[in-house]
Amino acid sequence: MHNKRVLVIGGGTAGMAAALEAADQGLLVFLVEKNRDMGGWAYTYCCKATEKCNKCGTCLVLQLKAHVERHPLITAFCNSHVIGMTGRAGAYTVQIGTEQGEIKLDVAAIILATGFKPFNAALKGEFHYGKHPNVVTALELEQTLKTKGSVVRAFGEVRKIGFIQCVGSRDLALGNNYCSRVCCMYAAKLAKLLRAELPQAEISIFFMDLQTFGKGFDDFIKSCRSDDKIHFIRGIPAKIFSFPYDRLTVRYADSITGEAIEEKFDIIILSSAILPGEDTAKLAQIFGLETDEHGFFAVNPLNPVATNKEAVFVAGTCQSPKDIPGSIEQGKAAAGAVVDFLCSTL
Repeated sequence: MHNKRVLVIGGGTAGMAAALEAADQGLLVFLVEKNRDMGGWAYTYCCKATEKCNKCGTCLVLQLKAHVERHPLITAFCNSHVIGMTGRAGAYTVQIGTEQGEIKLDVAAIILATGFKPFNAALKGEFHYGKHPNVVTALELEQTLKTKGSVVRAFGEVRKIGFIQCVGSRDLALGNNYCSRVCCMYAAKLAKLLRAELPQAEISIFFMDLQTFGKGFDDFIKSCRSDDKIHFIRGIPAKIFSFPYDRLTVRYADSITGEAIEEKFDIIILSSAILPGEDTAKLAQIFGLETDEHGFFAVNPLNPVATNKEAVFVAGTCQSPKDIPGSIEQGKAAAGAVVDFLCSTL
């Protein structure tokens, strides 16, 4: 029977949340993940707790993964990908390529939760990424802190740290004229985390303007501003130099006076954009889905999980940039939409 079976494509935060919610409603769930393990990018993030929890959501991903892996109604196919799809709403047949060969899954509904692709910071050559080991992306910093547990173990003793926001976001030259939404939040939380380990370090955050998406984030930014060693500087640096300087030198313009300023840093952290996933265009073609002007899966304005294809839903960052709680919420909403669809067809 198709009517109790759902396919979730993508085993990241939103996909796991959708799979778990659907399975808890009694549906038989097939979860297809292209990587060798579930978790997505968020599974590689570090915990940002200092003396208290800073509500980064990383622990929620770990909990989701543990619940999904032991749920009796969820079957996961890792290192697998979608090949094709036939049928109609309520009776789709999806071809999946797995390590054991090609299989066909008969399902009533589909949820796409295929995540995002990080912007390649090397395309912004002025920031020296890929040419100096101490110019890293925020994602790389997260992964390093998770594996090594300490910025000192990763980079040695550092005195001055710089964050550059909107690297690849809100950039008309690149065609990415949207805000990636989460960058201001994670930069501020990483800054707090680094300050907890390095109480004498000075941290500068270069920004266009601060976007306070998410519950409690405005108050969190205020707490960062009250720290005399965290400096918010309006303006994106024009260039980073290493040679012939002994440290990384950042050149930027004072937003009030227009004066050119140079400062030296030990580490520069680039907050890279969230881009549509590598498979988005291909999957849109396979499933007959529309994409928006930025290349993310398009949704009904009145229903943020519904696509132009009946019984095919989307969730998470494949639809638009969002944080971990937002991805979980949309994943659960997509599962709820599947249940509503199945109830309406009985």
